[in-house]
Amino acid sequence: MKAAPITLGKLLKGEQQYAVPIYQRPYSWAEVHLERLWRDITRQACILGGGGKAGHFLGSIVLAPGADSMPGRTQWVIVDGQQRLTTLFLMLCVIRDHRVAEEDPSHFTRLNNDFLISLGSGDRSVYRLLPTRHDQEDFDSCVVGNPEEARGNIGAAYRFLRRKLARFDGLTSPDDVEYVEKAVLDLLDFVQIILGPGDDAYQVFESINNTGARLSQVDFIRNYVFMCLPRRGAEVYEKHWLPTQRRLGVKEFDRLMHAVHVIAHGEQAEDLVVYRGHQELLEEVRQDEQKVEEYVRDLARRGGYLGKILRPDEKTAMGVSITLLKEFTPATVYPVIMRLLELHDQGHATDEEFHRALQYVESYVVRRFVAQVSAPSLARVLHRLAGLLTEDRPVDETVREELSPIQRGWPSDDEFRRHIAERLFYKRGTHDQRKAVLVRLADSYPVKEPIDLTDKGITIEHILPQNPTQDWFDELRKAGGDPRAVHRRLVHTLGNLTLSGYNSELSHEPFKKKKEILQKSGIAMNQVVAENERWGEAEILNRAADLAERAIKIWPGPDESGWVRGVVPDWSSLTSALAALPPARWISYGDLAELVGSHVLPVRVYLDSMNLPNGHRVLTAEGEPPSEGRAVNRAELRLAMGALESEGVALDELGRARSAHRITARELARLLGREDAEKLNAAVSVRGEHQHIEDDQRRFFQQLGVEAGPQAAGAVQRLLEHWSSVGGEIRYGSGASASCAVVLKRGKERLTALRIRPEKVDVPFRVLMKRHPFNALTVREEFRERLNGAPGVEIPAADLDRQSSFPVVSLAAEGAWDVVVACLDWFRVTAG
Repeated sequence: MKAAPITLGKLLKGEQQYAVPIYQRPYSWAEVHLERLWRDITRQACILGGGGKAGHFLGSIVLAPGADSMPGRTQWVIVDGQQRLTTLFLMLCVIRDHRVAEEDPSHFTRLNNDFLISLGSGDRSVYRLLPTRHDQEDFDSCVVGNPEEARGNIGAAYRFLRRKLARFDGLTSPDDVEYVEKAVLDLLDFVQIILGPGDDAYQVFESINNTGARLSQVDFIRNYVFMCLPRRGAEVYEKHWLPTQRRLGVKEFDRLMHAVHVIAHGEQAEDLVVYRGHQELLEEVRQDEQKVEEYVRDLARRGGYLGKILRPDEKTAMGVSITLLKEFTPATVYPVIMRLLELHDQGHATDEEFHRALQYVESYVVRRFVAQVSAPSLARVLHRLAGLLTEDRPVDETVREELSPIQRGWPSDDEFRRHIAERLFYKRGTHDQRKAVLVRLADSYPVKEPIDLTDKGITIEHILPQNPTQDWFDELRKAGGDPRAVHRRLVHTLGNLTLSGYNSELSHEPFKKKKEILQKSGIAMNQVVAENERWGEAEILNRAADLAERAIKIWPGPDESGWVRGVVPDWSSLTSALAALPPARWISYGDLAELVGSHVLPVRVYLDSMNLPNGHRVLTAEGEPPSEGRAVNRAELRLAMGALESEGVALDELGRARSAHRITARELARLLGREDAEKLNAAVSVRGEHQHIEDDQRRFFQQLGVEAGPQAAGAVQRLLEHWSSVGGEIRYGSGASASCAVVLKRGKERLTALRIRPEKVDVPFRVLMKRHPFNALTVREEFRERLNGAPGVEIPAADLDRQSSFPVVSLAAEGAWDVVVACLDWFRVTAG
């Protein structure tokens, strides 16, 4: 590799030709880039006109020997710097055309022969710069003097620079344009880097662009792919890559690359940059151009599947399902849908299997949305699923089995019914997402004449208004209960929502008036609402029940056969509790943990990792943030408590929130209408509120909370506390995949009784069988039988000489924790 300083004038001296390879992105500079270059040029021109010493460093240009060199003319391939170089060529065209128009036609021949076209020929092969095929026609128009025919970014750049030069001409001197020309040719300095035969052009290219800020992921992938195709690159680009890029467009081509990356790497895709993922796909075949071409053909084929996703036929069941899913998380669901389409197209999935699989994915997304399930991450779950879909097993079975485990957060039918009745659906997601769910529900009613419910004129209507008149409250009071409490609890639930094109007419009207309008509606769902004589709590709940049954038929639920009952694997109960906190009130970590059935430590970790509304109103029992085991600086404390004080929470003389503003678990449970409110403990101080949490410990509980939920995370922490209290050791793994070992120290050796992971608890029989007394089969068998006494734990007898496991959520089942703790006590005594 050779590097040397050079100017544009010297770069173009002699018979040189600079070719932009087919894999480079098209010319893409916008006005912001052009403006910056223009300022640099005019600054040098002004310095030159004033007699000063000018010069400006413009960056590097990386060149490699081209394939079309011949005697008398050397060709160079532009590895990096094509955007700057193309712009400067356009600047020379602008100077030429401006000077011809204003002064002397001789400038046309001079600039062409010296800098733009070799030998004065119009043959395209001897243009000094050969841009990408995408830009050829527009660039040619500028070079031959017909810039009015240039379109796209090339044409826009030419016209921008032409306007700038016209305004600058004569602004400071009669020779301004001459100074601009000299600045462009002689005063803008580059570093010219010429690669040798043994240099890896892609490594150099990637090093220069290593931040990814200048180029997109697709740019990096394209450059890498076609550097692997030195002989067949032009043909492959024209036949496969370019048509796909044109058909999809830049943004959707990027989606294609992301989806293919996810299909290849599953849940690990999130931890790997997209173009690095594609590099890995090509790593073993990069020396075989035929296999690299197969990779590009596969991209083009999968681009066809993406086209079906982007433009679904809404007259088909598949199109309707895809349209709904796109309203939620396009980048998340595209890889799964694409993989299903691929397997179906290749004959590895029947029509029925394909449609059932898609229905399960839709159900998983919608049920989580309605239930307000935020963990585990939807992206990670669906990315994992995309990587597991293979031709070896029916796709519908794979989808349902993978999404059904309780820790995946797919609400059961009973949970779905409850969430439809209780969740504030209107406060969830975007308007289009909410409407998409209501449209599917509305379509479940028989209609005489179909209506396009997706029309933007049809919007979501609250039957019981968001801001009711006194007449509405009077009607609610007649049914009994507190009308304002009923309104607050039910106004935003699904049972009170419908679709209508008459929102302005319905508005705050009393139900009698609304009923008349709804009776005339062409939407069958509204006609059913109009059959009610009044609209209050009973009617809203009855409608919610009807909608729930319809929803269950549309969106079938998970396979619950492997579930451990009583375990809730998501944190929606905590989110709901925080949302229900009254103004100017705070709650302790201990009370919040009591409310959601967890433990202080995992609740702290979850709140630290999630930016939840009202999360700052969770404090220790003393009314302050956790001290993390250190002395509290009172000035620092007052500063931290400023936000709460501004919200109406009074502070004591030490800067802590006053207990008078504290709400207990029992009080908040009453506000939430929970039947178990009176069973909850009163406010108490709990261990762990001020505990310092080590990094490995924090990572473990972050991942455990996401996968297993608050109850299981709480059960694990209580188990660890018990083990520590009897002299056992706890060891947290330091790897990316978190774990926690329950260890017994025995002299110089250590025995691991259990290793707890975010999804499962490992029982290391394979290691224990080498240690006394567990080398005896009967002792290991007793350990297995004792563990199997816990609900949800079923360790096969065949696992006694290998590592076995059971779901970590089992620890949260009623009675399971006591059994496992007793097993650990037995383990400690038996190991001696």
